[in-house]
Amino acid sequence: MLKSIQPCSIILSTLLLSTCSSFQASSQESIDISYISGSVLVHAKKIEPISHQPVDGLSINYTFKNTRGEHWRKFYNFPNYGINYTFKSFNNPDVVGNAHALTTFLQLSFLKRHNVFDVGFKGSAGLAYLTEKFDEISNPDNQAISTHLNIAGEVEFYTRLTFHPVYIGYSYGLNHFSNGLIESPNLGLNTLNNHFTLGWAFEKQAEKVKPDEEERARLIKNEFWAYASTGANKVRDYDKRFVFFATSLNYSKQINPINKIGIGFDFINDEALNQYAIKNYNFNGESDLSFRCGPNLQGEFLFGNLSILAAYGIFFGDPSNYVSRGYYKVGAKYYAKNIIGIAMIRAVPKFKAQVIEFGLGYRFPWN
Repeated sequence: MLKSIQPCSIILSTLLLSTCSSFQASSQESIDISYISGSVLVHAKKIEPISHQPVDGLSINYTFKNTRGEHWRKFYNFPNYGINYTFKSFNNPDVVGNAHALTTFLQLSFLKRHNVFDVGFKGSAGLAYLTEKFDEISNPDNQAISTHLNIAGEVEFYTRLTFHPVYIGYSYGLNHFSNGLIESPNLGLNTLNNHFTLGWAFEKQAEKVKPDEEERARLIKNEFWAYASTGANKVRDYDKRFVFFATSLNYSKQINPINKIGIGFDFINDEALNQYAIKNYNFNGESDLSFRCGPNLQGEFLFGNLSILAAYGIFFGDPSNYVSRGYYKVGAKYYAKNIIGIAMIRAVPKFKAQVIEFGLGYRFPWN
């Protein structure tokens, strides 16, 4: 089932963000605290030994003032955004320990007006410190986490009742910790969470401001762009790190001031794929598996000079020696005019990260 969850979640998030852009509402400065109750999601058999205890935690959110005036906010339903600290106990102190995460978040309302009742989507991304990690001798059951410092991400669907200045809320979501295969093993730690929230709003909703026609007309209808990237990863039981290289050729069409859709074709050369297949599959090295290529579909969400990119694709070739032929990538792009800086995670279904890649690219606008 989980093979289909991640591609579906990317598509659903794309639709939700595009839908939200047609509404108008307002953000407001606030602070809240949430009690977290959840459980570890078993996405691989090796996760089962650490999945039996409940997950408890606490989260504190601070939402920035609605006075920053960014152009892009008008098109995203004037979202709330801010910073978050989360503590989680996995009630397994010797194997999994606790997690401390510091993230930024973006909260999008689905409703045109939400003075009292609100429902929407919230996404968070940042870094986390986990107190326990895999050790072949002292902690072999923790196949999920092999470094103390990890990437943290969470998606939630929330509902809220406001009796200004107090509000209460509930949300349900999925949280993920992973090091992007900088160290191995790295199955990743996923939890399904219930959040029960009590908060205080320091200001009322700001006045709604619709984008004018000039702002709506700033579109790059067609663009071709390419980038080259690199990074390093590790395969369990191999002492060396494997450096990979990737190239991506892409076409995007801007469908409104904040959304782009497109297609791409990726080429990646990674010697770690050979070693992983030897270690985990019945591969005897009769051919070279290090080169992979394939097409993808992508969506992009623009926040001024910064954008968030999500894509899902398929590698060509025989999938019998791989975890999966399907892959996805999620990351950020920064535009310095037509020069592009990129940082993203490339992974396969079942939430298994393959690489963290960093790259530079260039776009060729064509209207």
